[in-house]
Amino acid sequence: MKSLTITAVILTWISGVNCLPSYGILSNIKPSRIETQLIAQGNHQQFIRRVKTILNTDFYLKYGQIAYLPNENIEIKFSKIIEDSRCPAKVTCIWQGQVIVELDIIKNGKKVSTLMLTLISVNDVSPIQFLGKYTVTLKEVLSYPKNGTNILSEDYIAKIVVAKRLPINKIPTP
Repeated sequence: MKSLTITAVILTWISGVNCLPSYGILSNIKPSRIETQLIAQGNHQQFIRRVKTILNTDFYLKYGQIAYLPNENIEIKFSKIIEDSRCPAKVTCIWQGQVIVELDIIKNGKKVSTLMLTLISVNDVSPIQFLGKYTVTLKEVLSYPKNGTNILSEDYIAKIVVAKRLPINKIPTP
């Protein structure tokens, strides 16, 4: 057990994230079904890149990264930047531009949907897409363009929140 603990500490240090307790090695936390599948398939790199989250909680997702909601059995992958025409910082533009991101929705290991969310300005209403009984809201997209520099895909980070939709008869009326 001593060598297993040392190995776990080294792996935690190398990866820069504390993913090992969810493997069930160093604690009594049992891995989710999705985690167990990834471990069994040997997809440890994909597992390390994943972000665990819950409903109604903002989370940040790097380009190419996958977030998962274990209680809902849903995964969301930040798969593509469709467009980034936002006006660069410290530049005067006629139009403020927009950023469009593509998110893949994965359920039970299979892609079930693709959402495209367009954010025009962080001061505007956040774009929302409906996914069955859930809403997926894009709150912010970082890095912000600077004049004369290109943003690499891997430098993008999306701030997202997933929530359950209220049944129509539960929506408050004004």
